[in-house]
Amino acid sequence: MEKLFSLFMKLSSPRIPVPLDKQAHFATGAIGGFIVTYFLGFIGGVSVITILAFAKEVYDAHNTGHTSDVWDWVATTLGAILGAGLWQLIYHL
Repeated sequence: MEKLFSLFMKLSSPRIPVPLDKQAHFATGAIGGFIVTYFLGFIGGVSVITILAFAKEVYDAHNTGHTSDVWDWVATTLGAILGAGLWQLIYHL
């Protein structure tokens, strides 16, 4: 799990301005939701991404140099819902 968070940390930057930060969280959630939904279905895809996003925010809250924000979690979760929904829409066409 530590390696997964290390990857997240390499991909994220504390220097991203706030609106772009939320867009990055939303996009990450959408991509993750789209991919995971292929394997686990809509509920599974959204659940996995939501849990990972929550875990990352908890990790950020307990490590110096990282910022934790509930709105980052919300943006990632909303992105996961969109990504999972897009997968379902494409799959059922």
